Amino acid sequence: MFKTILQFTLIFLIVSIVVAFNSSDNHVSKYTQSTPNAMPKTVSEALVQIGAEKPNHYIEKMDADSARMGEEIVKFGNLLDESNKRISKYFVCTDCHNLQLESANPADESPEAVLAYGMKNDVPYLPASTFYGMYNKEHWYNDDYLKKYGDLVLPTRDTLYNAIQLCATQCSQGRAMEHWEVRAVLHYYKSIELKISDLKFDGTELMKFSKLLSKDKKAALKLLKEKYTQVNHAHFGNSDIPVIEGYEPNADNGEYIFNKGCLHCHDKEAGITNFAMSNDKLTLGFLYRKKDKYNNLAIPHITRYGTYAFSGRKQYMPKYSFEKMSKKQMLDLLYYIKVGSGN
Repeated sequence: MFKTILQFTLIFLIVSIVVAFNSSDNHVSKYTQSTPNAMPKTVSEALVQIGAEKPNHYIEKMDADSARMGEEIVKFGNLLDESNKRISKYFVCTDCHNLQLESANPADESPEAVLAYGMKNDVPYLPASTFYGMYNKEHWYNDDYLKKYGDLVLPTRDTLYNAIQLCATQCSQGRAMEHWEVRAVLHYYKSIELKISDLKFDGTELMKFSKLLSKDKKAALKLLKEKYTQVNHAHFGNSDIPVIEGYEPNADNGEYIFNKGCLHCHDKEAGITNFAMSNDKLTLGFLYRKKDKYNNLAIPHITRYGTYAFSGRKQYMPKYSFEKMSKKQMLDLLYYIKVGSGN
């Protein structure tokens, strides 16, 4: 009798436990995710998670060895083991492009933001867009580049692969790159793409973005793209010295532009150009006397018009668009030259 009661009790307990864990909403048999999707580390990871269309240069996983080779090509023009031919005899990418962030906020790449960040972080002040985050752009050779290169820019507008080739053959006055070389550069770009940590989300926005990733992908995409620029615009000017009523030029700004812009190429130690300059009174005096001329020795003229490569002299001066040097910054540069020359 006791044994029967004990068996009945055990059966009752087992049934009670099963019923408790298998209630009407079925907590045991149905898995529910209690935490939101993991926060992506990079912008491209976030775009994939959102379900955005992948660009034609999309790389699912960066290959470290390919990225190393791409970095060598970017910095030195060829691989350090010299197993490939140098892309250009005249330039390497870093003559015109930085490899780091150029502004504190990737959503603001205005010349004012770039100047402030560059002065604080000792960044070269260059005429071309930084390669950091280039992987995340959506269009290249925009706006007035059509005036400079004509129909050559048309295949590059929506294709980073073609943009790299145009830069190699036209901007650097070099040879067309082999497929593996372009792919290596793309892997390097992938290694320096924008990180989510680069973007200026405040704590509340980041939490909101995390929730939107799983609940409202359209809203997540909109919020994400507000945090970085997808296009680098380029509008060219003329050699007129700007007139801005009420603006007082800043010599400190001008000194930075001269040292980190002009001397980036024209310092004799740089070895980039045959027209060497230095930051001394003699050079600044010469430039001050030439400032109003309509020729390549005048700062406003050479900065806005640049020069063109031609047979026998492939090295040339690229243009600074208004997006890379504003009218106020031109006045800052001219004012520094005036003060430095003693005039």
